[in-house]
Amino acid sequence: IAAQETAWNAGAFDRSMADLRSKRDRLLAATDYLALSDQTLSAEMSAYRQALRDITNNLTTVAEVDAVTFPTKPTE
Repeated sequence: IAAQETAWNAGAFDRSMADLRSKRDRLLAATDYLALSDQTLSAEMSAYRQALRDITNNLTTVAEVDAVTFPTKPTE
């Protein structure tokens, strides 16, 4: 049982990152239609989408992942 608990704890960061990426991907998908070639993407929306893509950069601990604050979506 101790080995299973150790293995579970060792995977905590990967699970947290997967959850964060899933949430991030849903937010990006909700604005994908704005990035189509026939749309003009506003500077604010472009910055929002870039902030979402960058949200996982430099995270090394579960605490850092848990402390992530998502950017506010600008009005379309």
